[in-house]
Amino acid sequence: MSNPAGEPSRPTPDPWHGADYAHHSGLQAAMADEVLAQMQLLGDEQVLDLGCGDGKISARIAAQLVQGAVLGVDASADMVAYAQRQFGADRCPNLRFEVADARRLGFEACFDLVVSFNALHWVPQAADALRGIRRALKPEGLARLRLVTRAALVSLEEVAEEVRREPHWAGAFAGFSDPYLRLSAEEYAALAESLGLKQLSLCSAAKRWDFRTEDAFFGFCNAGFGAWTRRLPEARRRAFVEESMARYLAAIDGTFGERFVFHFTQTDLVLAPAGSATSVD
Repeated sequence: MSNPAGEPSRPTPDPWHGADYAHHSGLQAAMADEVLAQMQLLGDEQVLDLGCGDGKISARIAAQLVQGAVLGVDASADMVAYAQRQFGADRCPNLRFEVADARRLGFEACFDLVVSFNALHWVPQAADALRGIRRALKPEGLARLRLVTRAALVSLEEVAEEVRREPHWAGAFAGFSDPYLRLSAEEYAALAESLGLKQLSLCSAAKRWDFRTEDAFFGFCNAGFGAWTRRLPEARRRAFVEESMARYLAAIDGTFGERFVFHFTQTDLVLAPAGSATSVD
């Protein structure tokens, strides 16, 4: 993310690209599958998948709902268009997709279940998202959220923020706001409770994912760095990603003696409307 001339490029409107994300999101799919394996669906639920991305996880949920339905929403129009092409009504009649911003959800008591898999850490305005989730839930509804929260180990996104402040990149980032959530798991849960949601379960676990090759790790980073790289001329985007990668991998190698391994935290938070009788086993 840099502009060698020191002037910010005009940001492109959508930092996410469905086909590229689908190709490089094996990690995200594996993390979502962990949560899906723990979910027990009755088959008649109305489900909101918040931050549905390329739609494949929404489709897996829809396949388990004989009488229910899934609405997948994402702020990225490109992601939603890709999901619609891949999982249209001909393939998944109980699944549809819409463009929607997690900060401005307009649903009122529509859903038995709200799920979100590694999307909400891209919404630093956490209070807005949590208010929308609370409004979207039916009185006895349930929200199952998996996201990355702040941990002791340096994160890839923290490194990207460090790099974009370097003098040779800073000119492209005038007025830029950190696009990533910086709350701990406990802070996020406490915020949810202050906004009319009760915490039913909270747990965090350290995870690692071995990309094995530099090219595979680059693909993952490049697919997720759009919030930064859209500020840059096309010819300079790869250099920003590579510099961020190199700095992150140097830190990880110094800590763990590993190469091309991504370390991250997964926080699982289960919520229900305050005052409801909803519980989890």
